[in-house]
Amino acid sequence: MDVKSSPFADFGSDPVRQLILPAAAAVPLALALGFGGVNYMVALAIVGVGAGLFLANPRAFILGFLMLISLRNFIAGGERMGTEGLNFDLGGLANVLATGIGIVYFLVLWKNPFKGRSLTLPYGVFLGLFAISMFWAPDFRWAVRFVTRLAAPFFTYLIISDMIDRKMVRQVISAMYASSVIPIVYGFFQWITGTGNDVTEGYNRVNSSFFHPAHFSMYLTFLFCLAYAEFLDPRVKNRALRLLYIVLLVALEISTYTRISWLAMGLCFLYLSWVYGKRAYIFAAAAVGGVVLLGFGGGILERFTSVGDVLGSDNVYDLNSSVGWRLYFWDEIIRRFWDRPWFGFGAGSSVMLGVEIFGVEAAPHNGYLRVLYETGIVGFLAFLWVLGVMFWQGFRMIQRRLDNRLTYISHVYVTMTVTYALLNLTDNILEYYEVAIYQWAILSLVEFNNLHAARAGLITEAGFEEELEAEPEAVLELSATVSEIEAQPKAS
Repeated sequence: MDVKSSPFADFGSDPVRQLILPAAAAVPLALALGFGGVNYMVALAIVGVGAGLFLANPRAFILGFLMLISLRNFIAGGERMGTEGLNFDLGGLANVLATGIGIVYFLVLWKNPFKGRSLTLPYGVFLGLFAISMFWAPDFRWAVRFVTRLAAPFFTYLIISDMIDRKMVRQVISAMYASSVIPIVYGFFQWITGTGNDVTEGYNRVNSSFFHPAHFSMYLTFLFCLAYAEFLDPRVKNRALRLLYIVLLVALEISTYTRISWLAMGLCFLYLSWVYGKRAYIFAAAAVGGVVLLGFGGGILERFTSVGDVLGSDNVYDLNSSVGWRLYFWDEIIRRFWDRPWFGFGAGSSVMLGVEIFGVEAAPHNGYLRVLYETGIVGFLAFLWVLGVMFWQGFRMIQRRLDNRLTYISHVYVTMTVTYALLNLTDNILEYYEVAIYQWAILSLVEFNNLHAARAGLITEAGFEEELEAEPEAVLELSATVSEIEAQPKAS
């Protein structure tokens, strides 16, 4: 795609379609002012400004969106607007904006969302089941909120996939790094001044620009997957600066006191060190980590041992423990799931169950059980389909055991997907779209690489790639790399 032009350049050629954008802007604003008041109109106007920037330069908008999404909680400010039945904060407009732009992009431009995208069908089924389930959901407000949160990263992925080229691959990665500057600086400010989130079990947990320490820890884990893989890339430059960046990420990860993210980051480190042949890094990290834990890791060890204390106690369902209330919630979900096993209780219904059990709006902190409870066995199978395709895409290049220069993005995505699957065991990453968007953006890069690899004969061409035309330069470049690899003498 030519970065100097907009896909909407020839939009005015069709008189019927000329009327769509003015109507799409004027009618919602008028309805918002008439029925919701000034706050609703202002909120929609903000969405409209974002949409205007997107129309002017979609690529610049997407890169800016990736950078700003990590500052969502700063944008939100905590102040909500609207009525009791439907209210939101300004930060919540991010997922509405991404979803709305995605709909406009594909319906108005008549783009084919299936062309070249492996996740369109499985995730479309998954998202569609949640959307349909809003009709029998117990709380429409929470249903809409969750469905748009599921849709936002998906539409971001579709749009990036549609406009990506070799230059934008690097731009997307650079945008992710640039977006991390303020969260990292603010995270250290919280840590040094002791102003982080201290609600959970007495720990002063750093949450930076995110709503909760768990959000921030998952974000840091995804950044670690990207940064450490690039650090291990033999072509990398500025290795010392990259190592410093990784150390900063690890330090902040520790300060979030999020156990599942610690485990996920550790698995990413082990996987990437192993596939890049850096076994010595594993032993060095184990030695340094052991010394640090013995000397300064009392809080970390206490955080881990508290799980065993709860599981070994007479009161496993201790609601004052983060482990105990999760187990109690999960037990209730499994028990009640059998009342509607096939299609579930509707989008957002697990949060309403939390209200019934605990008296507050609480998500179950388990993505698999949430999907099972809200969309039943059918939705759960669709979710497994989505995860299966994600893993398959990541492993397509890797399974050929190609040179690391061609596969590092795939390695990054595999670690991100493993992290995503793992975090769904104990947290709400399904609705943390400000984190999930980065994984979906990397998926678009993986599919771009896989497309050109298939055209160059590196991997078997998939059905969803059949109608795509790869850039000749990219195919030639990959073909030349393959020739170089094949010309090298085989190891004895």
